[in-house]
Amino acid sequence: MKKLVFLLMGLLLISLSGYSEEKPNFDSKLPDKIKAVFDWTLEDPKDSEMAINFISNFIKAFDEFNPMGEYSLAIVSHGPEALIFSKKNYEKYKNVVDRLNSMTKSYNLKIYVCRNTIIALGLKEEDLQPFIAIVPAGVVQLAKLQEEGYRLIPTVVHDLKKFRQ
Repeated sequence: MKKLVFLLMGLLLISLSGYSEEKPNFDSKLPDKIKAVFDWTLEDPKDSEMAINFISNFIKAFDEFNPMGEYSLAIVSHGPEALIFSKKNYEKYKNVVDRLNSMTKSYNLKIYVCRNTIIALGLKEEDLQPFIAIVPAGVVQLAKLQEEGYRLIPTVVHDLKKFRQ
């Protein structure tokens, strides 16, 4: 019985030895130049509001930790979120559309929308906002941008507020 107690105490000490009061390392180094493409194939057009935060967080990080750094940003939209770019949906998605349009001007953000997706959603090219570029296929545009040195950033939207402790 004593051996079992000592064994359990030993295991407890070993497991606690991994716990430390030290803080995790914070690596704030950012590259001087980077190209990033955000892959948007969102389940719901409403998710685009949260997906913009990926881009905003990218820009904020550079503004804070490498203000002299250079970056090129792009979005490739090839999912239901492409509906936000329809002129007839402007009022419904006004905040998102205006914010993205502003980013195209202020940060030279390029937005590419898949023609196949547009057709599948029942839209025509002339139905879309003028600040986007229509491409033959979103997946081809993703590959093309990666060939040009862009780093692929999958945009997976989660509502982190649900998990906040």
